[in-house]
This record gives sequence, structure tokens and C-alpha cells, in this order.
Amino acid sequence: MILDRLFDLLPLMFGILGGGVVALQMVAHTRQRLRRTRKQHEGHQNRVNAASRAMRERAAATLALRREEQMMRRELDRLNQQIDDGERQADREKATESQIYVFDERKNMGDQAFVFVISHPDFNNLARNAPDEVVKSWKAGRRYMVWAASEKMAMAKAGMRFNQDKGYRVSAPAPFEGDPEAF
Repeated sequence: MILDRLFDLLPLMFGILGGGVVALQMVAHTRQRLRRTRKQHEGHQNRVNAASRAMRERAAATLALRREEQMMRRELDRLNQQIDDGERQADREKATESQIYVFDERKNMGDQAFVFVISHPDFNNLARNAPDEVVKSWKAGRRYMVWAASEKMAMAKAGMRFNQDKGYRVSAPAPFEGDPEAF
């Protein structure tokens, strides 16, 4: 009876045992799939982290380059401003600096360079169609250089060239300071 009963329960036990084996196989298969999924997830996470790190590095490099570009633009603006200021200063100095005209290039041994300021208060009547800048420069006085052996000779050369009868005013000569050979 017990044996009969046992034989009667045998299919049920085999069913339970088979179900257990199938359940164990499913658990093993699920674990294997979970491990594979975790590895894939870790791989994806590692790639995402690497991509994120690379993007942060690129963003930091881009930010550094933008900062450097801004600094360079500010430096360029500052340098351009200095150039503009320098050009304006040079223009101001050039406007106040009078040119030296050379009206006698002949030079003998022992000659010195002398500078005269020669002006003409009414140059417009002497040269009717002269440009305004030329008229202004004659009214203000132009500096001329002449080579001569003495001040007296220099005055004679200047007097012959710029006659007082025509309205020219010739200052006293002064020795040229600097390198007269540059002229």
C-alpha cells in the first residue's frame, strides 16, 4: 500500500523534480543573462563615462581656448589702441616739427652747415595760387640749411636767394646741430 501509494505519487514526484530541474535551469539561464546584461551595462557605462570625460576635457580645452582668444583680442585691441595713439602722437609731432629745406647743396672743404628761419608774411601775394599749407608754412617760417665757410658767407647766400625787397625775412644763421651729412 505504501508502495502503491508511492507508485501513484511517482509521476507527481517526477513532475515536481522535472519542474525543479526546469526551474533551476531557468534560474541559471536568468543568472547568466543577468551577468551578461550587467557586463553589457558596465561596458556601456564605461563608454558613456569615457565619452563624458572626453567631452569634459574638450569642453575645458574649448573654454581655455576661448579665454585665450578673449585675452588675445583684448591684447590686440590694446596694441591697436597703442598704435593709433602712437600714430596720432607722430602726426602731432610731425605737425609741430618744421622741415629743413636745403637750398645750397654745394659744399667746399671746411664748410659748415648753417640753419636759417626764412618767412614771408604776405606769401599769398607773391604766389597767388599757392596751396594754403604752403602759404601757412611761409608765414610761420621755413627752416633752410646752407653750406658756407662762415656765418657772414651764409648770410650772403641766404640774402641772394631770399631777397628782402621781395618781402622775405631771414633770421640770423645758427650752426646746424646734428649730422648735416644726413641731408
